[in-house]
Order: sequence, then structure tokens, then C-alpha cells
Amino acid sequence: MNMTPNFAPKDIVATVKRLVEKGVKVVDEANCGKNWEQVIGSLDAFEFEFGRIISVNSHLNAVIFSEEFNAQYEKTLPLITNFYTQISSNKKLYQAYKNLLKTDLNQQQKYILSEAIKGFELSGVGLEGTEAKRFKAIKERLSILSNQFSKNALMATNEWKKTLNKADLAGFDEDNLAKIKTKNGYEINLQAPIYMDVMAFADNRDLREEVYRAYISRASEVGITSKKFDNKATMDEILALRLELAKILGFANYAQYSIANKMVDSEAEVLDFLQDLVQQSKPQAQQELAELQAFAAVELMPWDFRYYAEKLKAQKFGFKKADLTPYFPETQVLKGLFATIENLYQVNINAVDEPNYHPDVQVLDISKSGVLVGRIYLDAYSREGKRGGAWMADYQPLMGANKPVAFVVCNLNSPSADKPALFEFDEIVTLFHEFGHALHHLLTEVKYPSAAGIAGVPWDGVELPSQYMEFFCYEKQVVKALSKHWKTGKSLPDDLYEKLIASKNFQSALGMLRQCEFSLWDIKTHTQNTDTYAVLAQVHQTTALLPSIKDNRFLNTFGHIFSGGYAGGYFSYKWAEVLAADAYYYVQSNGGIGSQESADFASNILATGGSADFMQQYLNFRGKKPSTKALLKANGIDIKKQ
Repeated sequence: MNMTPNFAPKDIVATVKRLVEKGVKVVDEANCGKNWEQVIGSLDAFEFEFGRIISVNSHLNAVIFSEEFNAQYEKTLPLITNFYTQISSNKKLYQAYKNLLKTDLNQQQKYILSEAIKGFELSGVGLEGTEAKRFKAIKERLSILSNQFSKNALMATNEWKKTLNKADLAGFDEDNLAKIKTKNGYEINLQAPIYMDVMAFADNRDLREEVYRAYISRASEVGITSKKFDNKATMDEILALRLELAKILGFANYAQYSIANKMVDSEAEVLDFLQDLVQQSKPQAQQELAELQAFAAVELMPWDFRYYAEKLKAQKFGFKKADLTPYFPETQVLKGLFATIENLYQVNINAVDEPNYHPDVQVLDISKSGVLVGRIYLDAYSREGKRGGAWMADYQPLMGANKPVAFVVCNLNSPSADKPALFEFDEIVTLFHEFGHALHHLLTEVKYPSAAGIAGVPWDGVELPSQYMEFFCYEKQVVKALSKHWKTGKSLPDDLYEKLIASKNFQSALGMLRQCEFSLWDIKTHTQNTDTYAVLAQVHQTTALLPSIKDNRFLNTFGHIFSGGYAGGYFSYKWAEVLAADAYYYVQSNGGIGSQESADFASNILATGGSADFMQQYLNFRGKKPSTKALLKANGIDIKKQ
């Protein structure tokens, strides 16, 4: 049993080349296979070996970026893409899979095979001649462009810094100042935790505007950061190639292609879903903005919104963000998170001393009934050279005696010289979210790697376990377990907890519109052959209530779409949130944490992974289809008043 990745890989190009050559031979042998083990079993064994190499290389490139490693990493991308394109278009292997359907298989095997056959068809197995060659070239090029997009976004973010004195940072409390203290004063940058602090707390409006403009125009042809990292040409080429790829396969556009392996049936269904949410949310969002505008008593600009929102929230609910953070030091937050997971899913989590790639990283072993289930490498803090955002990546799946291993990556507040890392509540929600993904990967009971954990799960179902976990953050017993004032040792007082809960859905309708805007832009961008910023302007007309500036280029760093897996599927967040809200309220009304219903969620959703129809598994758990009413309720959007 091997659970420790090689975090100091050597000659990664040579390693990938060697494994690709081995993989070609494995595929050739599988083509002649007559049973499950000879075809699927042999491919799973190779994928287990190859997938770990690919995963750790990708992970290191994202979390400890260096130009030297990236140069080698980029050389591996066309090799990997070409190999998988060859597999997915291998007609003999496709036929071997179809032949297996005629053999004696169990229900899981039949489902896995049927989904794999559909995957072959969506990957161009039916293409011939120049079309097949062009499809392969597109896949190779897209892998290179995706990495280029990420690199440009990272470099543009890292490039901008500004040194200030204390007087420049009026509005910052001592905790905020401690995060940015240097020998020469105070240094702000565009890393997400620092950027958010400036937007929320800096009294200096000119400073907020400067930082906002730097942040929102990163990796573009305008703004403060270097133009050499401009991502627009990369984005345009990605979108053009996606459209061409989809048309080669017979789809009208990339959105159709993306939706073909999701639970929804069409772009029209997605648009109806999103437009309904916009219609339901907009009246309340307008009220929320009017309230903020009246409070601010200035013409609101984008760099004003979070600043005045923080002040309005503090006045309205009787507390400010800085009142909460001292109660949530990292050690206690993790202790509470682990206790919640242990009670929810009847597992144990223990930190272990294992080799890793950075001092920040914690290694966690998860066991159930005394038996090791899997491992998580938690990399929590923001730092230079680390890609922004938060994510879970699988290193290895469950296979035989080998347990699943996952990387959980966040960009949270880090410790300072004289105090521990103190997490904001939004950051705690992010932790719960990413651990939800990791548990989906680790708590699988499927013995076939291609359908274990998150593998084989439709993209609009992947976010269900993560968003489901977020709901538990707000339960009183959980918050008490998460909180312990870093100086006094006291848990969060009841009155402050009540204020936190009362404020949970502050400006939630505005937030709903914002997420619907992203989703509508994504589905329309991958439906219409139009400049993506023109599409955004079109969507803006129905979703945007806040002012925008002409130098807004947030799309140029929108990694989920241009370097992640959400193209044509960003709506999955909202759809999965419907499922998550529906699931949570059902579990909560039937005993909550530790109940039979919470165990049913684990067995029907987490344990089953991609080995059965996902919606049918949800119906098995819930007993009926989910409703958008649960989502609106979770966000405090009261449509009865409209």
C-alpha cells in the first residue's frame, strides 16, 4: 500500500514518455481482451500508475510554481493529451468495451461500461481521416492553452505589490495589519485574502480604487499590471477551438457537447433554470442594493460595494467581521471540522508525520472502524507562487489495497509572527466545501477506479457533497466546536452566534444574481460564436445591478472556465446547490448529524460515486426530486413578498 506521493520528481518529461510507451502496449493488449479483467482491469492498473504521476506534477505546478518546473511540465502536456486522445479514439478498444456488454457482468460493471462507451463517442472514436487528426491536434493545443492561461493569471497576480505606511491603511485593525507587516512598512498585494481586506476595510477610497483596478484588470491589455500576461488571445483561441471540436463531433456548439454528459438535457433547460433564479432573486436584490445605496450616501462604485456592505452589516447586525476572527484560530477550526466529519460519517481523522512538499502542508489519515480509509494533504495558506482559489484534486483512487489520496488546497489567512492563523468565517465555509469534495473521493466503496469517488460522477453532481457540507458550518453545535478565542480560550458567545446566523443571508439575492451572471455568461459564451465580452455585456443587462468599469477584465483570470473543468457547465454550482439544500433540510429534519439519513447520504452519494445513475441515487436517498424552493430558502430569498 503506497500513499505517499513523490514530491521531488526528476526528469518528468522522460517519465511521462516512458509511461506513455507502456500505456500504448497496455491498450494494445486490452484490445484483444475477452473479459473484464483483461480489458478494464489492465487499463485501471495502468491508469492508477500514470494518473498519480500526472496528478502530482499538476499539483506541484499549481502550489509551488517555478519557471523551471513549469517549462518541463508544459512539455508533458501534449504527450499526455495525445495519449488520452489516442485511447478515446481507439476503435479496437471501443469495440472491446462493446463486446464486454455481452459477457456476464454485475450491475455496476454494466453501468460503468455504458458510460465509458458514451465517453468514447464524445471523444471522437467515430472520426476518420483529417477530422480525427484535427480533433487530436485541438485536444493537444487546448491543454497547452489551459496551462498558459493559469500561468498568466498567476504571474499577473504575483507581479503587483505596494508598500504603505500605517496612516495609508486607516480602517485596518491590528489583526489585518499583522498580515501585511514587513520590515519596511506594510505591503499589500493581489492575493485574495489581502485584496478582500483592502476592499472591506480601507477607508482610503483612492487606495481601494487603485487596488480594485489592479485586481480586476489582471492578465489583460489594460490596467496597472503588465500587459505581457494578457490572456485575451489565449481565451479567444480556447473558445474557437472548443467550438471547432464540438462541431467535428456533430454538436451545434460547445455547450451542447458539455451538457451531453451531465444530468440536464439541454441548453434550454439550463437557461430556464438560471433565468428563473434571476427572476425570483432580482426584486430582493434591488431592495438590498437600494438599502446599501441609502446607507452609503455616495454614488457606489465597484470599489465601494464591499466597504459599505461591511459597515452596513456591522450596523444592521451589531457586529463586524473582526469580532469573529479571534474566535477561529486554525487549530480549533480544524479540530471542529474534523469532529463534525467524524460525527457525520462515523470516521476518525488523525494528523500523521509524512514527507510533503512545503512546511504549511498537513497530512491527515482517515479511518473507519479502525481501518484506514484514505489520506488528505491539506495545503491551507495563501502564498506567492501558489495558484489562487481553492480546490480538491485526487492523487490516487481506491484500488485493491491502495487507499484513495486527495490534495485539498485553499488560500486562507496564514499565521503571523505573534499569532496563529485566524480564519474568517467565509474561509471556514471554503474549508468545509473542499473537505466535502475530499470525502466524496475517500469514502467510496466502489472497487472499480474509473467509477470510484468523484470519477464518473456527472459534473452537475460533483458539487453536491461539497455544498452539502457547507450547511453544517452554521449549526450551533458545530460553530461551538469550531470556535475558541485565541487569547481567552472561550468559544463564540451565544449572542455573537445569533448575530452571525442573522447575517448569514445578508445581500444573498445580490450574490445569487452574481452567480447566475457567471453561469449565464458561460452557457451563452459556449452557445454563441460571439466575442465573450460582448456576451457578458448582453448578460449584464438582465443580471447586473451594480456599476461596472470599462477596464473590468475579470474573465481574463476566470480559471474555472479557461483552465478548469467548468466550461459550458458553470451552472453546475447552482444546480448542485439545489440538491445540497434539498438534501440538508431533509437530513436536518430527520435527526441531522449522525442520523440514519446522514448515513443514507453517505451510502447513496459518497460511497456509490460514478458507479450508478447519479440522479437515481439521489432519488433513492431523498425519495423525490429536489426543488429550487430549497435553494431559495437556503439563501433567505422570500418570493412570497414579491
